[in-house]
Amino acid sequence: MRKLTIALAIAVAASVLLLTPGLAFANFAIHGGYSMDTDACAGCHRAHTAASSITWTNDSDEQKSALLLGTADEVYEFCFTCHGSDASGAATNVEDGFYESDDYGTLGADLNGGGFGMAFTSTHTFNGSTWGAWGGGETGRDGIITTGYGEQIVMSCSSCHDVHGSANYRLLKDSVNGVRVGGYDPVPTPEDPTPTPFVVSNETGFPAGGWLLHEPGAAQVAGYTPNYTTPQYAKAPGEDPEKGISAWCRACHTQYMTTTGAVTEALYPDGTFDSSTQTATGFYDANDGYGFVTRHRHPVNTEMGNFDKAERGVIQPSRLPLATASTDTTWTDYWVDCLTCHVSHGTKATMSGFANVFDSTDPVPDSGSGGVDPTNSSALLRLDDRGVCQDCHNK
Repeated sequence: MRKLTIALAIAVAASVLLLTPGLAFANFAIHGGYSMDTDACAGCHRAHTAASSITWTNDSDEQKSALLLGTADEVYEFCFTCHGSDASGAATNVEDGFYESDDYGTLGADLNGGGFGMAFTSTHTFNGSTWGAWGGGETGRDGIITTGYGEQIVMSCSSCHDVHGSANYRLLKDSVNGVRVGGYDPVPTPEDPTPTPFVVSNETGFPAGGWLLHEPGAAQVAGYTPNYTTPQYAKAPGEDPEKGISAWCRACHTQYMTTTGAVTEALYPDGTFDSSTQTATGFYDANDGYGFVTRHRHPVNTEMGNFDKAERGVIQPSRLPLATASTDTTWTDYWVDCLTCHVSHGTKATMSGFANVFDSTDPVPDSGSGGVDPTNSSALLRLDDRGVCQDCHNK
């Protein structure tokens, strides 16, 4: 059995629900709107006859059955029961990456997060295998000198999403990889379950302060209209640069919102790091051919001061989703975050020419994709051939 901190946090949910009648996690459809007489539990669980081998891990590091319907061995298999290619349980076909309804988006259009199927040129790992977050750990590649990966993590749908709900947009978990990225402060009680989300949306009716535990569920919140095919990402609550989707992603990709990173000689037993001659500022090997050098990163969760509103916002609207503080479409208030350039699930973008280079120190066009790790393909980028750069910088 894999140790999965499944978003099916049964013990946590139970402890909250027992606080008082009517307390509920508030997100969409079967993933929220719980009450003392809810029937939603039976959509996924059986108390005495569950056949699935999927487990969850409690606070004592003990594995317990998730009591799920079906015979799935991995979380993604269970999720694809509704969100897969041949599933009828949800219109969000995450496997193929498109929307199968016109209720909350455009029929047949690509999902905001992309998908995981064979047609995609890079995806986040989702099948329960281990994965090292690029840019993870203290240096971007802690403990694994030969690959450039950070700390190894078991990855599945529930690594990022809490199926019972969270304070964040799209069921994004309030705690990821041991890092708090949302939730409720103070500890939720019937009297004061105050949300402290990291990720919110500009969708019509979305509660800018995050989902409250005691709300009846997004499906029952008057005026809330999710949009699964038109990105409507928002700046972090309070425009806090330490929150937002970029800070949420940093729970695993720890280096990607920082300009410096602590480096200790002990991490490099092969002797390639010499503390007497090298600085300890963003210094590591990214497997791009340059070896151990100081690294620099594009800013995120920051204003786009050089964005030409007249030319790009009116004459040629940006193809990239910019986070805004309101539903205003006049491009007067925007910033760039991770989802401006990347999708969260998977992309069909292709790389050619200089975007398809094997060795960054000798950039030969179409020599191989070593230059666009992590998957030696398209790096979850939204546009072909690194067009995300031109879309904003317009050179």
